[in-house]
Amino acid sequence: MICTVFKPKRIKDGKTVVARLYRGRYRLDGERVMRDVPLNTPDKRVAQQRLEEIVKRKQMEAEGMIPPESIREASAMPLKKLLSEYLADLQALGRSFDYVYIVEKQIVRLAKECRWATLKDVTAASFSRWRAGQRKAAKTLNEYLTIMKAFLNWLERHEKLTSSPLKCVEKVQQAGRQVRKRRALTAEEMTRLLSVAGQRRPVYLAAVYTGLRRGELKALEWGDVRLDGEKPFLLVRASTTKNRKDATMMIHPDLLAELRAMRPSDAAAHQKVFEDLLPNMDQFRRDLAKAKIEFINERGLRADFHSLRHTLATNLALAGTAPRVAMEVMRHSDIRLTANVYTDAGLLPVSDAVTKLPSFGEKSDPPAALVDSQDSPIDSQKMFRTSHAGSGPVPGCEFSEFSQTLENQGLPPVLSGSVKPGPEIGIGCLTRTRT
Repeated sequence: MICTVFKPKRIKDGKTVVARLYRGRYRLDGERVMRDVPLNTPDKRVAQQRLEEIVKRKQMEAEGMIPPESIREASAMPLKKLLSEYLADLQALGRSFDYVYIVEKQIVRLAKECRWATLKDVTAASFSRWRAGQRKAAKTLNEYLTIMKAFLNWLERHEKLTSSPLKCVEKVQQAGRQVRKRRALTAEEMTRLLSVAGQRRPVYLAAVYTGLRRGELKALEWGDVRLDGEKPFLLVRASTTKNRKDATMMIHPDLLAELRAMRPSDAAAHQKVFEDLLPNMDQFRRDLAKAKIEFINERGLRADFHSLRHTLATNLALAGTAPRVAMEVMRHSDIRLTANVYTDAGLLPVSDAVTKLPSFGEKSDPPAALVDSQDSPIDSQKMFRTSHAGSGPVPGCEFSEFSQTLENQGLPPVLSGSVKPGPEIGIGCLTRTRT
């Protein structure tokens, strides 16, 4: 180990000038690089003491006895300062303004309600206590956990945290605990809603024919809309989507007519398509009331703006769309999400499917198509007698020799009958009778 203090020297106007403050130079055992640190004192003894402390800490860090200095400093740093650095990095990475806003809002709320002033205050126990006292939906609680874990993982990657204290905290089971259960609108309800929508009609059509979420519709620009060509489409930019992937949405003829009618002749590429047209929750509920649509129906399911996305998934199922195709239209990564969450089973023709099942009753008449067909299995069976009484001796054939042959071949004794060759019978006939 090398450990020494010195005052730097430099040449000025041909003269050697010695610095007033000491610096330290050291190299730990096993290292090849010399390190230089400022000691900020003109006293040599103080400088030596400070350098020895620095070397001692670095040696303990190298041996794993204490955390690195960056982690020790971060543990005592106000959590708000660390959060500001994290948010700045998210913005530099191109995260959307809405996402950064949500991250800040939720972490600030957690820090306040869990009493997290510094990073060392963040513990799994304090988070679990906070979660146990909440009445939020399971999905919302899991979002808080996911966002906080992402923040702590970022601190760990930037050497400001040894290990995330929430690493072992599990998510809440969501199945059966959804507070806001949505439903799809029926075709009749959708017609009534569009009839009272007024200037918001294009917004509702876009939501129900493309499945775009509120934020995605809000970010849609005229430069993303391709109304000409054989197959008009919407280009949904990755920076505006939930899964951060580009998407191309085909435009339904009804929506195409609305977009062409509302597009300004001098529309700029960056001009918002639905600027000032997107309804807030109160406006949407007023439109529902005008259309005489229940916001929460007798099953306890609500019809909010996101229900229009559920309506699209349900209409795809009613139209007989292949599940894999429906998943692509909905832009889901898991087909179970399309089928189990977004498809409203209450609107599926389950009753009709049951009534179309075949009847197995003894007295039921066969379908007319089978009765009329001469080649059907039923008609084939009617050509022959099937009762035991129908079997009997055939003139011209004694049974004794034939029966003896059967017994020699090991056939069951229940086979019986009398067979004689006839002019119109080329082979013998065997019948089964009661014994």
